[in-house]
Amino acid sequence: MVLNSSGPSGLRALLDALAASSTRADHVVVLDSSSDDEATTVVESARSDTFDIAHERIDSGMPDRAAVSQWVGSADLADTDLVWVLPVGSIPEPDTLTRLLEAHRRSASVGLVGPKHVDASAPGTLRSVGITTTRTGRVLEDPPLGAPDQGQYDLRRDVVAVPFSGLLATVGVLRALGGWERAFGDLGGDLDLGWRAQLAGHRVVVAPDARMRSVAAMGLATATTGGRRRAARRVALARTPWWKAPFLALWILVSSLGAGVGLLLLKRPRAAKEAFGDLGSLDPVRGVASRMRTRGGREVRHRDIDSLFVPGSVVVRRTLDRAQEAILGPSVLPDEGGPDTDDASIVSRAALNPGILAFLATVVVVAAAGREIGGGLISRLGSGVTGGELITTRATSSSLWHAAFDGWHGPGLGGDGPANLSLALLAIPTWVVEHLPGTGDLTSPAGAVVGALLVLTLPAAAVSAYISARVLTHSRLARGAAALVWATTGAAGASVAQGRLGALAALVLLPAVFAGIVLLARPTGTATGAFATALGAALLGAFAPPLLALVVLVCLAVAVFGGDGRARMRALAPALISPLLLGPSLLEAIDNWALVATGPGLSQWGPTTPEPLALALLHPGGAGSTPWWVGAVVVAGGLAGLLASRHGRSVPTAASFVMILSLAGVLGAPHLDLTSRDGATAGAQAIGPVTPWVGTFMLPLTLALIASAVVGVGALRGRRRVTATAALGLAGLVTAGALAWFSFDAALRTWSDPRPAVAVEQAVNDLSNRTVFVTPGPSGAAYRIVGRETGALARSLPQNLAHDAVIADDVSQLLDGTGEDAGTRLAEQAIGFIAVADTAGDEVTRRLDSTQSLSRLASRGGFDFWRIAAVGNDPDVAVGPSRLTRVTGDGTALVETTGEHGATEASVTAESGDTLAVAEPAAWAEHASVEVDGREVTAATDGGRPTYPLPAGTHELSITVPTEYPWWRGLQALMIFVVAFLAIPFGTRDSRRKR
Repeated sequence: MVLNSSGPSGLRALLDALAASSTRADHVVVLDSSSDDEATTVVESARSDTFDIAHERIDSGMPDRAAVSQWVGSADLADTDLVWVLPVGSIPEPDTLTRLLEAHRRSASVGLVGPKHVDASAPGTLRSVGITTTRTGRVLEDPPLGAPDQGQYDLRRDVVAVPFSGLLATVGVLRALGGWERAFGDLGGDLDLGWRAQLAGHRVVVAPDARMRSVAAMGLATATTGGRRRAARRVALARTPWWKAPFLALWILVSSLGAGVGLLLLKRPRAAKEAFGDLGSLDPVRGVASRMRTRGGREVRHRDIDSLFVPGSVVVRRTLDRAQEAILGPSVLPDEGGPDTDDASIVSRAALNPGILAFLATVVVVAAAGREIGGGLISRLGSGVTGGELITTRATSSSLWHAAFDGWHGPGLGGDGPANLSLALLAIPTWVVEHLPGTGDLTSPAGAVVGALLVLTLPAAAVSAYISARVLTHSRLARGAAALVWATTGAAGASVAQGRLGALAALVLLPAVFAGIVLLARPTGTATGAFATALGAALLGAFAPPLLALVVLVCLAVAVFGGDGRARMRALAPALISPLLLGPSLLEAIDNWALVATGPGLSQWGPTTPEPLALALLHPGGAGSTPWWVGAVVVAGGLAGLLASRHGRSVPTAASFVMILSLAGVLGAPHLDLTSRDGATAGAQAIGPVTPWVGTFMLPLTLALIASAVVGVGALRGRRRVTATAALGLAGLVTAGALAWFSFDAALRTWSDPRPAVAVEQAVNDLSNRTVFVTPGPSGAAYRIVGRETGALARSLPQNLAHDAVIADDVSQLLDGTGEDAGTRLAEQAIGFIAVADTAGDEVTRRLDSTQSLSRLASRGGFDFWRIAAVGNDPDVAVGPSRLTRVTGDGTALVETTGEHGATEASVTAESGDTLAVAEPAAWAEHASVEVDGREVTAATDGGRPTYPLPAGTHELSITVPTEYPWWRGLQALMIFVVAFLAIPFGTRDSRRKR
């Protein structure tokens, strides 16, 4: 039986193949649904005395399977006759019919026989060898499409079903089964027919030695579309025992959801969509209707045909293999171009790798340039470093986290100023350091992290630049030279020498972020790269907001002027997503533009008069700056690279754009006073103007110059390229040698806590009291309050200290002896110790010694210390002032403090009329939540500090300082997680481009 629904050419080829068959068909019937009259001519020309052909017209819209079912049901055929179905598009080989007949005659129980299908255009590749499926209707691609035909499937015999094309069937079997079920489509109909034939006691076999050359969907045995996947699932639901159908439906529901979620986690959205689409098979109407139409005729138990189905363990193994390939990429053998695994070869290559040499050279430069920093390397890593822009305290991961997110945060009496996301990011490595073996005695875990950053940033920057430069050139020598230049020139040395924390992060992140922009602007860019760039830009923005603004401008320029439409869309990802990842900090930046112009350690405090020419030559000034002529070497190389790169102008043009913006930032930074806006603090006015540090924009300017030089080297050929590469390497040696020679200077030194041990202990224990450091000056005394809380680790903008000013009169009266109860009022603010600089004079010392509530301690670090007694004469009074106090009718009692700014979880036993006094400013109550036995208590104000009534009895007290914008913070965390997941580069780059 020949089915023709196309033109005459395919019909002619099929009839010719039938005429050439080694076994002639007794009768050929052409069921023609085409509208072309030429098919009649083809049939007439093929008819002969030995080749009997009949031509029958059928409705043009009738599916092939329905046409066969109808013809078989109405034709004058015996039940023992055999029908061979040949749709146009499949060409049998001369011995195909012979092999099919042999397979059918081997057993009287055989009802359906199918051939092996190979690709018509490449007969050496397989299309199908029967239909393989699981009990749950999951059709497997076995063999895989395009697999070579090497006889590996020639032992396959019994199968669940065979494709429609090439089917050899007994007429009686087709009539008994009622033909194909139209509700299941093509693949589903074939699977259903074979499944029902097996249950009716008729074997379904495949004859691998009978070959059919098929095109398009002919010989289909794979669920290539979602509709075919769902149809196969419906067949399984219709043919499983009725009492198992609900459990099978539940399994399909669970497995489809699980597979969809798993594929999403493997970043296969198209495959996940197909998996979720299987839920559409849970349509009870079609399954029940089909079961009713085909009920009866079962001769074999369901479990008797279990061996025909693929076991679930095979599916699990294949799924795990595909998951591994999706994550790691396909395995590559050494003889297929993979890396050489010879140990000696690896060691020798590593010893000569320019990237490793640049890293080692940078390590040597850091060791040589840091010779004047006070203290040894071990003490710096153990205690931290102070000086320059660094503010070192006894900071832990917990204190950093609370300082970043609590609604009331910061050192001293605290405040509700803008959050500092860089502290939250630094809390992560600080937590790791705290849990390393042997780090339990660290004075300041966060200080140790900052000290490690000072030592490791420049070597890490060299590695980052070397890897990132691969997007510009494959020359390892040029990349190694560029990495050494990047880590040792411009603002790099000054960033370390002056403790500019934001610049340290930018030195590592900036090359990677700009490399990501270059990649996503190319036609080969991927969505994974776009999200990775967005995540890197957000990290950069947390430490250096001005550079995030520059990255956004560059991405917008790519989105507007980029040539490829998809590249433009990818460029929008960092431009839009990166600022959103900063969460509420974005609102704070809108409210205060100065936050966008600076970052931790990225401000210049006090007046400066830099020379514009020196700035243009990458000389930021201050400790760690190399002479102007060192930067001139890099500038000359970058400009020469722009002139040399005549072809491939995209990167040089982008570099020029970055140079112009960065140079404008460098020259304009000294003239932008960040304290000129409304609300500037009095302290800011006292120190003079605060401007953005010129080195911030000097970093992208340097990077753009180096990128231009690298691209220029790649544009040259022959000896000129060799000479240019050598010149770039010489520039790296010059910049590295200059930084090592001129050193970091002595702006930094090893930090040690200025407080005595008893003050440190009382600051971190249940008392949680504070120490005031007073430094008298010609215009009055300046003071700072030190407690258990942590603030910024590097200077940025002047902080509003209005809340700390509540003790100003008490400190002044204590120093000049005019306030008899000044010590008591300080104790009520949890001030447990007062330290006065030894330059204050003997008269101040004598006054403090004679003050009743003060007791002298040993001097330390240029300060004289006094302990302030706790308020009250009760025998049970605490040993010192405390952050939380239970005030009774005749005294005070300690309430345990366990967290930052009065946060605690404690049991309190109170009498009638007792109150809880919190040594925090009155505004603290607006941000804190105080609960007694789960019920929130309203604050009153007593002497400038919040107080809360306590009911009589023993109660559970809970004080928390919630984060501001909790819903936004939660959404921010979710966005970061999603973007980080999307940025993970699963599989190979080619596979990521095909998703």
